[in-house]
Amino acid sequence: MCKNTTNATQYISTNNMKIKSLILLIFIAAISTSAMAQIKMPIGSQSEVNKFYNTTTYVVMKNEFMSDYNEKIKEAVEKYWTITPVKYVKASEFEKLRHDDDKSFLVVNIAYFDGDDTKFEFLILSLGGSKYKTVDDMPTLCAVPLCYYGDEDEEKYLYKLGAMVKHCQTHVETCHKHPELKKETTLDYYINNSSSLEDKTLYLLKDEVSDELRNKSVLKEAYPYNAELVTSERIEELINANDDKALIALIINPFEGSGLQYCFKIIIDAKEGWIFYYDFQKLKKNSYGCITSDDLKKLSKK
Repeated sequence: MCKNTTNATQYISTNNMKIKSLILLIFIAAISTSAMAQIKMPIGSQSEVNKFYNTTTYVVMKNEFMSDYNEKIKEAVEKYWTITPVKYVKASEFEKLRHDDDKSFLVVNIAYFDGDDTKFEFLILSLGGSKYKTVDDMPTLCAVPLCYYGDEDEEKYLYKLGAMVKHCQTHVETCHKHPELKKETTLDYYINNSSSLEDKTLYLLKDEVSDELRNKSVLKEAYPYNAELVTSERIEELINANDDKALIALIINPFEGSGLQYCFKIIIDAKEGWIFYYDFQKLKKNSYGCITSDDLKKLSKK
């Protein structure tokens, strides 16, 4: 089970802000195994999702002065967010605004596992409302892992932030159209209803694949469809172009010297942020996760 962090105030407000325990239900069952079917995804109830469509979404900025996140999240939301009106708000204003029934929030916060000091930053879409006495009570409609807490290298994910924003929007719309979905079945729904890989290209960073996959013949053997090793600039271009033939990977790894041991591997399309593959694994000490031949073989068999 996961717990709240007491350090989230630097992101959200000067009050006693916490992240709700629900968020890491996504990963609880996946700590000891990589089976996608065991991953649970947070979803809102049908009434909560319906309520969301009548809100204005407040994008909460970080308090950090030296962060490029604020500029990139505003750029991404202005390009891709279409389902609700949007406003931008300082972190210090969140505590007051979150009690309003006509508001939802796109915000970065921190979470960690019970009995484990490992902390992650998430991009979270949640509902405000007068009946939610604490932040823990606020419904989480979507949660996307960004990076490890304490990793100061924002460049690892900022170029993919547009795809993460797209996923938040797609996730809410999927839950709205399919009220029968549950947190235990939503990931299966994504995988089972993802489009054909035959006419798509998987774009990967060279530093995010195993050494063996840098050999073109090995890459082709593991993944019989189109795949290319490209730069982060190229991936950002594909996201900006809403390329419906492009798949990209979101990888969250321990940062150098941290001694941390978990890795997220998510493959989504560049146009909508639709999930094609999702894995969470515990690593050997002082090692890093990457896209492997096994990942690509699982993806190709979907």
